[in-house]
Amino acid sequence: MKKNRLAAGALTLAVSMMACGCSQMYELTDSEEAAVVNYAARAVTKFNLKQTEGISNVAVLEKRMEDEKLGAQEKEKEKQREQSQTEGTKPGATAPSGSTDVAQQEQPSYVSLNQALKLGGIDAVYRSYETAATYEQSESFMVTANDGNELLILHIDLKNNSNKKANCDIFSKTPTFRLTVNKKESVPADTTLLLNDLSTYQGEIQPGNKQGTVLVFQVKKGTGKKIKEIELEVAVNGASSVVKVL
Repeated sequence: MKKNRLAAGALTLAVSMMACGCSQMYELTDSEEAAVVNYAARAVTKFNLKQTEGISNVAVLEKRMEDEKLGAQEKEKEKQREQSQTEGTKPGATAPSGSTDVAQQEQPSYVSLNQALKLGGIDAVYRSYETAATYEQSESFMVTANDGNELLILHIDLKNNSNKKANCDIFSKTPTFRLTVNKKESVPADTTLLLNDLSTYQGEIQPGNKQGTVLVFQVKKGTGKKIKEIELEVAVNGASSVVKVL
């Protein structure tokens, strides 16, 4: 926000000086100049796949912030569990009637991918997954794993089983996806510029045809060798649901 104000202020000042015919330009201090240059550089490189700064670093920052948030949540849950166990072992303490195992209580109710995405006239079907260091849709569109990670790519087909052409606009739903592997590692989907990214897909699908899409996740290197279970949390318009993928 500070950088936005600096950039906007610099632009306004320049325009006003030109409009009033001033002959001497305002000289930025070193810190002001550095802030403006840094803002402009990041605005350009954010969508430049050929540079090391931009999409890759934004994804790293988002993942780091997400991991920190999850870590804080896990610590709070652990603290609550310890308090519950302490209270449960006090003399005279009794377990509530009908109590069950915590894990069983937290077992989610699974739905289909169709139900989660709320698609009409289109069937979303999980096809397979793969792990790789790089996923390349074309020469211009690719995603590369961050250091210490590998990509876990979910392949999902969008099928039009009707006898009419169907418009599929998932982008307008602004869905978010979170992958959980073996009920342990949980990561959000990467934000990509891939044309076949499920979260931003828009297009027409002819009768009886299908469109292949993907969801790309950054997981720890070696995760792909020990996958036994995959769950996908899908959030659409504030409503979250869980899909049993594998």
